Parts: sequence; structure tokens; C-alpha cells
Amino acid sequence: MKRSASSKALLKYHLYLRASIGVIICLCLSLAANAQKPDSSKTISTFNGKQLFQETTGAFSQIQGKTVENVPIINNLNRMQGMLPGLFLMQNNGEPGDESASLQMRGKRTFRSNTPIVLVDGFERSMDLLDPNEIESITLLKDAAATAQYGLRGGNGIILVTTKRGAEGKIKITFNARAGVKAPTTTPKLLNSFQYATLYNEALANDGAAPRYSAADLEKYQNATKGIYENEMDRYLYPNINWYDQYVNESTWQQRYSVNVQGGNKNARYFLSAGYTGNSGLYKVDKAANTYNTNADFNMITLRSNIDVNVNKRFSLTLDLAGRQEQRTYPGERGDAALRVFRTLYKTPPNAFPVLTPDGKLGGSKDFPANPYGLLNKEGYSLYYVRSMFATLRGKHELDFITPGLSITGTVAFDSWYDMVTNRSKDFKVYDIRQPSGTVEYNPDGSIKYIETGTDTQMSSGVEYPGTRRILNYEGALNYQRTFGLHAITAVAAINQRIISSENNTDIPRAYLGSNGRVSYAYNKRYLAEFNYGFQGSEQFLPGNKFGFFPVGSLGWVISEEDFLKDNKWVNFLKLRGSYGITGNDDVGGYFLWFQKYATAGGTNFGYTSTGYNGFQETAFALNNVTWEKIRKTNVGIDATFLNNKLNVTFDYFYEKNQDIMIQPGLPYIMGIRFPDFPIGVIENKGFDASLRYTQQVGDVELSFLGNVSSAKNKVINRGEEKPRYDYQARTGRPLDGIYGLEAMGLFRDQAEIDANPRQTFGQVKPGDIRYKDQNGDGVIDAYDEVFLGQGGFPTLQYGLGLGAKFKGIDLSVLFTGHDGSQMGLTGESIWEFHDNGTVRDHHLGRFNPEDESTWDNASYPRLSLANKANNQRTSTYWLRDGKMVRLKTVELGYTLPASFAKRIRLENLRVYASGYNLATWSSTGLVDTEARSGHYVLYPIQRIINAGVTVTF
Repeated sequence: MKRSASSKALLKYHLYLRASIGVIICLCLSLAANAQKPDSSKTISTFNGKQLFQETTGAFSQIQGKTVENVPIINNLNRMQGMLPGLFLMQNNGEPGDESASLQMRGKRTFRSNTPIVLVDGFERSMDLLDPNEIESITLLKDAAATAQYGLRGGNGIILVTTKRGAEGKIKITFNARAGVKAPTTTPKLLNSFQYATLYNEALANDGAAPRYSAADLEKYQNATKGIYENEMDRYLYPNINWYDQYVNESTWQQRYSVNVQGGNKNARYFLSAGYTGNSGLYKVDKAANTYNTNADFNMITLRSNIDVNVNKRFSLTLDLAGRQEQRTYPGERGDAALRVFRTLYKTPPNAFPVLTPDGKLGGSKDFPANPYGLLNKEGYSLYYVRSMFATLRGKHELDFITPGLSITGTVAFDSWYDMVTNRSKDFKVYDIRQPSGTVEYNPDGSIKYIETGTDTQMSSGVEYPGTRRILNYEGALNYQRTFGLHAITAVAAINQRIISSENNTDIPRAYLGSNGRVSYAYNKRYLAEFNYGFQGSEQFLPGNKFGFFPVGSLGWVISEEDFLKDNKWVNFLKLRGSYGITGNDDVGGYFLWFQKYATAGGTNFGYTSTGYNGFQETAFALNNVTWEKIRKTNVGIDATFLNNKLNVTFDYFYEKNQDIMIQPGLPYIMGIRFPDFPIGVIENKGFDASLRYTQQVGDVELSFLGNVSSAKNKVINRGEEKPRYDYQARTGRPLDGIYGLEAMGLFRDQAEIDANPRQTFGQVKPGDIRYKDQNGDGVIDAYDEVFLGQGGFPTLQYGLGLGAKFKGIDLSVLFTGHDGSQMGLTGESIWEFHDNGTVRDHHLGRFNPEDESTWDNASYPRLSLANKANNQRTSTYWLRDGKMVRLKTVELGYTLPASFAKRIRLENLRVYASGYNLATWSSTGLVDTEARSGHYVLYPIQRIINAGVTVTF
């Protein structure tokens, strides 16, 4: 498929920019607006609390909450993009309240879920909608040394979020206010009615059918595009409506406010926070049509209280309470509201029907019953409520009366998640102004005679509780930390239990029970050794084999403490570290797989009265070997600081081998029922991640540079695959999400070229259709010619590059993010013509036209068709697009009032700022946003945001 000149220019600019970024990274110039100089007191948040950075032997990445708190996006997951090496993140969509992201820690390693666990203050809780001003730090726990203690569930890595706590000192009150304008990053380029009708006739001609639109019709449509109508009725008979522009606002608003109170003394410390978030939807709804809201709006209130109390000199307590209340609205039923609306806007032809008929009825027809105005204003609405509460009580008692450094801790955490969906939906009727003959007919009273489709119904009301649950955690731990001269020892041994109760099904509560621990040893702050373990079990596994043991060992060498490097002015800090161990993943793809289950199937009648009885059949076989995945991880890393603490470098190489993945083998159904999954899957995953920071003071200007890169590539070693007829079709040995299909060789120019090439078996082939490569040389193009086409939709490389500058009270930060190593297989409304009785878009103008020889050599799209699409709409390289992308992710410009002036107006600090998010994008295609991946790429668009805010501290 040939690209347009503008597309080529865009791609060249993208490649140039990406190459420039690569050169900058290779030259060790990277940028961070908030780079900090490392010192001996710098700590990293780990699974068991904080640990000195100089003494860590595991792989961690950490940012402070203040680094990302002003990024103008609501969902916190998206704040992390491009900031943390090792984290792969792709935003899914932009719908208020649902604008989440797909996460991976160091790529994919399993056929099951690859999502890392998120821990907020030590327990599994969502970080998505935390108030960003509550976040103290975000830490990635990446290798086995960092995650093995989490037992059955640490295999995909851990994101550890630590919230702010009180501090000794006078009371400090901070108020934050920000508001912004949002707009889609991409919009579809839909054609007008004249272009649609012209291409529709062309597609009919290509199929050997008569045209649908006459020359007179085409003239009227052409006039309609100019706003010219011969009479008033033509406005309804020859509409020209860009449905996307008609019902999607160019921009909308979001806002966020919060107030924090922090303070305390040596006996008690507190951090209190309250916040409000409002995020409005893009839909152009008719506010006069209803007394209720049908836009995709999101509103949220958050509360937090973190209290620390020293009861006496040996006993302390912490009590953390947090709550959140959310409300989201949707047009019609919640389930697929955004997809239903946007799919209709993308596919409805511009001439399908008028919005309203001459007498104010909803336009539509039996072929197009989904009037967008009706979807947004006449289908009722849904409300989604979430009320969540999180409570954690910790107690710590020093046991130094037994031996110095010994203590015991106990923790109880209770989470309650209550959600409710209220569906108040109804249906609407549409009216077709045209009769089957295409003419307008009138009733005896002079009113228009319509063809009616659908039914106007009264509003119904239903309630469901999709995710209501309660979670209870218990933990007790014995801690020991002591230094003996040059020897430092830290040890932790804990037992824990987690119970998850759901209100929405008949499943018994899920439970995890286990123990975890860590022993660390440091000699003279130079030689480091650590052993971590997790021992955990679940009721989902076989009696006698419910518990797994996950050990890991790690070593570190602080070379900069050696005499030959100590006090070196060029090398300030240098540490080598490595780890090896086993982590687990208990996602086995089912519920009690070791228990034989039965389901109703068929039935028969018995007795004199011929009473019917249900029959039963076995479902999948019960397994006697169901087990968790065992991921063996190796990590080698380096942490270094050079040039008087100006240049900071971290690099990690990792190798993982995941075994015992539950997967269904490629076996025939000789037993008459589905074979179950067996623990036979094996996947290899390897790569690297690195970060660099450089800071420089030039007079009154402080400059900072930051760069980070993450790379991960996987390969399937065993998937229980039946040996294919041809080796090139094997999935084993390929990437986990590999794309398979036909290799396109361009378009057939004429019938002679069709006759001279191998026979294609996917329906009738005509000039302008896609030509495929005969991989096996048998003279036939069929399923045996499908080959590996490339890496799937998730990238194998992500990177971030930023810069920052401070001059007196002015600060500026810029962040670019990008990804590479993926391909997109475009399908459906995003690429195909007249898909599902749909419309056409700008790229269809570059089609191959059999009647226009000038298009035969430079067509960028196959011939148009309404019926014969089997050959062209196959998965092939023709529809693949390179998924690479570079974004100008964030820009922030701020000004902080001088401290002396702030004190005059009785303020401790005042800062105003403006920021932007997703401001510019360079990608290989303008058809879709290459970050939002879905089968058809029709979804609520990702947003570009311009934001302004103020932070005031009293």
C-alpha cells in the first residue's frame, strides 16, 4: 500500500526525531526536571519498608510524587509513562473515569495476565484515582530480589505507591486548584455525501451491479455539501451530515481541587487530605431534551487521613483511613456506551437520514436504526456509583529490652468496595422519510407517510452490583536491624493472610496464606548479600500441593568504597549487583480446576406424564496437576554517579524463563469434550532497562536532562502446539503476541496479471485486489501461505526523554515519550470501506479505480467493493502499520513567588503554572491514535489537555 506524500513526510520526521533521541541517549544526555543528587541517606521503598539506596541489591525504579503531581491527566497510571525504566504503559482510551492504561513490567512472560500488582502502602489497592497530591513516591519492584516475597503473585512485578505522612513542625495547609481544556488527539476524516454516493456507485460498478445514485442525485448531494438546496424538502432527502462533528465537541473541561493539612510533634503526626475531581464528556447532548444528564461525565470526592502516634517510647501506632466516592454517567446502558456511540458516529453514512424529519421525528431507517441524536438523548441514562473505603491499623513494639534492634509489628487492613449500576434505559423509534421506491408519499391529511422502525418504550429501571467486595488482610512480622562495627544485618520474618469476599457470585472467598522474609548483610558498606523468600498457598490448588516456595539470592559490590576509587572526583558512586530466584503467578485461567464440574445439557422425558428432566455432562476434565507458574529470573545491574554527582546512571539486564504455564494443548477432540489446560507452557523473556540523569548549574540557571529506555522481547518455547504442515507456520519460537497472515505483494493491475500469478482461493479476484505471496510454491494461495508477519500490538521498546530548567522563580519541564517494536493490524471501521453497511473516509479516495488507469500504479487502497471482500479483508501485511510513535507528552511552565514576598502576604509558598499533555504526536499513520490499541480502533478518543493551576501553602 503506497503512502501519501504527507504520510511519508510525517514518517521521515518521526524517524529523524527518534534517531535524535537515540543519539542523545547514547551520548548519556538525559533529562529530568526534578533530578536529585544521591547521598548516603537516599532510600528506596521496598516490600518491607524503606532501604538505603546504597545497600539495595535488587532492581528498583523510583520517582517522587511531586515529579508527576501536576501532570494534567486524571488517571494516575498515565502519569508514569516515560518516567520509570522497566514500565511499559499504553493508554487505552480517554473516557472520563475509564481512561486507564495497559501495564507491563519488563514485557510479557505468560499467556495469562501480564499486569503487575499495585500495592498502596503495602496492600493491593488501586492507584488509578488516588489524589496525586497524596502520593509520596512510586516505586517499581522489578526483579526476583524485589518481588519474591509476594509469593504466588509477584511474577509480573510490583508497583509500590507510598502515600504522604505527617511530619514534626507547625501546621502546613496546602491548597491546589487546576482546570484544563481537553480535545481528542485524533478525529476521523469522514467524507461528505457527494463523495460517499460517488464511491458507493463505483463499488457497485466494481461488483457488476447498477448504480444506486443517479446523476441528478449526485448533483443534489454536491449542492448539499455547499449548503445549496432547491427546496426545503431536499434538506431531508439529501442530507450531508458529518456525524462525528455533529455530536462530538471540539473540546471540553476537567477540573481538580484538593487541600492537604500536614503537621505534628514528636508524639503525634498527621496528614489529612480532601479532594474533588470533575471530568466532563465530549458528547454534544441536547440539555433541553431531558431533565437528567446523558453525557459521559465523571465526578469524584476523595478523603485521606494518615495518623502516626507514639504511645510510649517503645510502642507506636499508625492509622490510615481513605475513602473515595465516584459517580459516572452514560447515555443509555453503561455496558458498551462509548463503543455504541462512537461506532455509530464512525460508520453512519452522511446521507443515511436527516437528524430529524420535517415534523421533528427522529430520522432513521431499517438499515440505519441507530440515530446518534437518539443514542445520546432518547435511550435514557446510566449511573455508575463507587463507594470505597480503605483502613489500615499498624502497631510496632520495640523489643530492645531483649536485644537492640529487635521489634515486632502487627497490621490489620480492611477494604470495602461497593459499586452499583443504575440502568434507566429505553428504546426509540426512527422514521424513514423515503418509501422503498425512494420517493416521498403523503397521507390523506397531507402529513408525510413514514416507514417506522423500532419502538418508543417507557424508561425501565434496573440495578446491578458488578464488583462489590470486601478484603481483609492480616500480617505479623518480627524485625531485626543492627550494626556490629563493620557488619550490618537486617532481617524480617512475617506471616500474612489475605481473604477476598465477593458479593456478586456464589464462589467461596478467595484466600492466601503464607510467610515471607528477608535477610540482608553488608560488610563495611562495600560487600552486600541478601536472601529473600516467599512461601504462600491458595485454596485454588490441589490438596497437598497448595503452597509454593519462592527463594532468591542477590549480591552487591559497592566498588566506589574500595580504596582505589574512594574519594575519586570522577566516580562518586559505583555499585554492581545481581540476583537470581523464582517468582510465581497464580493466574491459572479458571476456578478450582482440580475439581470435576458438570453442566446441564439436553434432557429427556420420563413417566406416564412424560415429565421433562435436564441432563448433565462433564465439562473440562478435572486436573490432578494444576499448579502456578514458576518464573526463574536473573538480573544483573549497575548503579553509578559521576562528575561530582551530576551524572547518574542505572542499567539492568534481565533474563526470565517462565514454566508451568496453564495452556490448552493442540490436540484433537477425540474425547468429545474440550481438553483442559495443562501446565506445559514455557516462555522466555529478556531485555534491559536504563536511566540517565544529568544536572548542571550555569550561573543562575539550573539545567537538568533525563532519559530512560526499556526493552523486552519474549519467545514461546513450548505452547503444546501440534506440528504444522510447514515449519514457517509454527507459533513456537515466535513472540507471544505474534501476528500471522498473508504477505501482500501489492495490487493486481489487470486480468493478465491475475492469470499469470498463483490462484487465490478467497473468493473472486479482480484487478485492484490484493495480490499475495505463494509461500510454499504450490501455485495456490490459501491458509497454508499464512506466515509470521511481525511483533504484536504491544511495543518491545519504550523510552522517555526530557529536559528541565530553573531560573530564579521560573521553572520549565518538557517530556517526550515514545515506543517502537510493535505493529497494528487495522480492521473494521478504522480502515475498510463501507464496513458493516458503513461509510467511507479520506484514505479511500486513494483507491484503485478500474475505470481510471491513472490510479493503477499509485493506488494506496484496493478497489472498492460492497460484496466481494473476502480476498482483500484478510489479515495481511497490507493492513499492518508500524506502531512506532513519539509524543510531546508533557510540558509545564511555572512561576513561584519569592519567599520574601510570599511572607508579606502571609503565605509560605505560592506557585502558578500552565501545563500540557499529549500536545503533539508523530506516528506512522494518522488513521488512529497508535497508543490506543483495540481490534477495530473505534473508541473514546485519547485526549490532548491544556491545563492551568495554582498551589498555595499557608
